[in-house]
Amino acid sequence: MTKGHARKDRARRTARRTGASYTSARAGTVHTHPAPVLTPVSGKPFGASFTIDMTDAMAAIGARLADCEPCLASAVNRMTWRDPFVPLALAVSLPAELGEGFTPTTTAYSKTIPRYEYEEAYLFVAYLEEDKLHDFISDLVDIWAFAIPRLIQNPQGGGHLDSLIIDLTPPRPPFYVAAHTGFVPVPGGSFPALTINSPDLTGTIYDLAERCGFPLYTWNTLPGIAPWILQQHPKTRRPWGVQSWGKDMPRLTVGSPEHSADASNQWIQAAHRAGSVLVLGLWHREVSSIRGSAEEHEIFAVRARVEPGE
Repeated sequence: MTKGHARKDRARRTARRTGASYTSARAGTVHTHPAPVLTPVSGKPFGASFTIDMTDAMAAIGARLADCEPCLASAVNRMTWRDPFVPLALAVSLPAELGEGFTPTTTAYSKTIPRYEYEEAYLFVAYLEEDKLHDFISDLVDIWAFAIPRLIQNPQGGGHLDSLIIDLTPPRPPFYVAAHTGFVPVPGGSFPALTINSPDLTGTIYDLAERCGFPLYTWNTLPGIAPWILQQHPKTRRPWGVQSWGKDMPRLTVGSPEHSADASNQWIQAAHRAGSVLVLGLWHREVSSIRGSAEEHEIFAVRARVEPGE
């Protein structure tokens, strides 16, 4: 969306605004407008122990939709003067892609802060100067006001704005499952390998590389053992994924215990003899034909440890 689209109908409704609105704003008796119901947001992702009250954001968006400048200015000012958590909650879950026409602060945020990166978002917002924070909040309100009518489920207009609930919680982690087992050629012979897929396409190479730390796989090499442990079904010994174990990294699991890969006794025995396996991320075809994709830099992989007791 562009800034022009977000505000294109403002001039059409200027006549609706009356002197009474400005009088009410100055007297502290600002009237209310139909507004989306924004559920309280947990402050835990931002390092806060309290729940973030989104009342000011609801008031600002409602005023923006009604094109009531006094109420909008009052709500934006409250969000500017108070703690940064309300605009932070709006920013980390922007419902629309940004186009042209926004302030440099908003443009910088959209280009540099990945979606749902809480710590980076908090630092960005918390250290904004007051005038830049004010402009940033104004842009956020415009973006949400533009997007909210499009988020109402009933396209025929049957939905009511004052009953709309927008969930600001982050999406669930990407879903991965173990797919194929086999052997890949390495210097001196072959090595047991496991492939990981994402059936619902929520998993990406970017996620494996950035969040999970999978490095790019180089063909015909055997990487060193990474801080990951192969996960196997306790009875069948079939592998279902990997789990991180490093002291200085968050505990991550790639794969699902409910979805294990078929594995021959030969593969299982080879994995235990080697003490590790090569785990190839988002490889959808047979392991034996991996060379072409590896040469085209399409595969990220880690060498995961196999625990003796597994």
